[in-house]
Amino acid sequence: MKNLDASLDYMENARFNYLYAPIVLRMEKTSQFQRCELLSLVLIYHKFVLENGSRAKYMTTVQLSRMIEMFFHISDREINAIIVSRISRYDDTINDPKFTYDRYCSLVSFIRLFSIYFSESLDLRMQFAFSVYDTTERGCLDREVVTRWVDKFFEGDDEDEIFELRTDMTEVIFMKFDLDRDMVISEEEYFNVVREQPALIEFLGRVFPSTRDLDVIAMCSNILSFFDRTGHPLADEL
Repeated sequence: MKNLDASLDYMENARFNYLYAPIVLRMEKTSQFQRCELLSLVLIYHKFVLENGSRAKYMTTVQLSRMIEMFFHISDREINAIIVSRISRYDDTINDPKFTYDRYCSLVSFIRLFSIYFSESLDLRMQFAFSVYDTTERGCLDREVVTRWVDKFFEGDDEDEIFELRTDMTEVIFMKFDLDRDMVISEEEYFNVVREQPALIEFLGRVFPSTRDLDVIAMCSNILSFFDRTGHPLADEL
């Protein structure tokens, strides 16, 4: 991996290879991205790392949060924070004693975020969305959890009206998703409903970037296979 970017001098390019070449080789075997796309994403990650100093090795979770908000436009602070937590904890292979999941995001975890967002797999996207909504990490959504998410849907000065709207919406959600009427929405129930109606995948709040956002990011990040799969017109417009 030589001369990947004009901004990297000889020494920095050597350090880039030392840090990331083995990881890229491993990821190539299973990644949905082509080699050139992986290298582009790794270079983006490296640019974030360089902002933390010449001796830094990891992107911070603060940087990841800002990227998710600015690039992918996930502006809900709670959802953003949960996504950061879920993604940063994905890579369990880090042995560096200075690495902590609340402070840093590894390269593998960084690539995982892009893999999910650019995936065509409904199952993968459902698993990720449900993990974001499942704040208790119990594998199900009880009434308290659902109500907390629904509370964000309605705002206003009339407290009685807002309370009624929130209560009604919660009831509608449970009627739709609680298939066995046991007062909790299991992961499998959510999967069954969303497989029938994929538009309901983000039923408790936005987790994924829009198609327009993905088009722009794919073009800027050199993820050109995305356009081969989707045929989105933006590639021709830019």
